[in-house]
Amino acid sequence: MKWFVSIAESVRRRVDRLRRRLTARVRRAAPRLRYERVDEFPDRLKPVTLYVAGEEPHVWAAAMLCPCGCGDVIELNLLEQASPCWSVRQHRDSTVSLTPSVWRTKGCRSHFILRNSRIEWCRSRDDYSSRRLRRH
Repeated sequence: MKWFVSIAESVRRRVDRLRRRLTARVRRAAPRLRYERVDEFPDRLKPVTLYVAGEEPHVWAAAMLCPCGCGDVIELNLLEQASPCWSVRQHRDSTVSLTPSVWRTKGCRSHFILRNSRIEWCRSRDDYSSRRLRRH
């Protein structure tokens, strides 16, 4: 019976390694978000576009379509006086970053970071809890 457990562990490790390689390739291939300054948000947002409303240094909101593909509009407050608050940073290479992460509590429950105009997905609480359950 020990040989069966050993083979099962070996297969599991190889599948995990393959899964990490495949997801790493997918993440690298993710398109860069376009950055667009606007006075007001358009009625229909373009996919893969981050809209920032206001003029430097007085930007007040950001909006984008949810990157998971569900079609929901995500609107983020950029005013420091209100909470919760995000900040947008434009880099010299014209990419943008958004901090802190965006974690949707309703709908698709996406959790991601926008760093250098690319979406980086975060693990959900469900991923962590199911991993803990599998270990015990």
